[in-house]
Amino acid sequence: MKYKHVASALHNFGHSFVSLMNYVEGEYIDDILAKFAREAPRNEIRINFADGSVEPAMPVTLKLSKSIEYWREWLPKLLESQGVSAAALGPVLIRYRLTRVGKEVIVEAADDRGVSHKVFVRPTL
Repeated sequence: MKYKHVASALHNFGHSFVSLMNYVEGEYIDDILAKFAREAPRNEIRINFADGSVEPAMPVTLKLSKSIEYWREWLPKLLESQGVSAAALGPVLIRYRLTRVGKEVIVEAADDRGVSHKVFVRPTL
């Protein structure tokens, strides 16, 4: 296990999840996340990839559910490909929020040593 690769792996996961490559049935998941964030308190939603839950609790679209399930299955493979043991990380959480200057995506997880990892995913467009 290479702990120094955790931040990079989390960043890559978060960037992929909110990228334009993540679409289901012709709709970009980033657009769905932005819509939900506009309706959520503090304009923020959180997705826990350990159990697929979305907070605050709201009716999640089938497209978003499909995407979350796909990425939940892919996450351990991504981690392993970057030298990070999936078993050494706790739940991976994506926080997606809208601010006055645009969206902010934060990916968080704690490792088996109790060290918390938090990375910001900067928009590329």
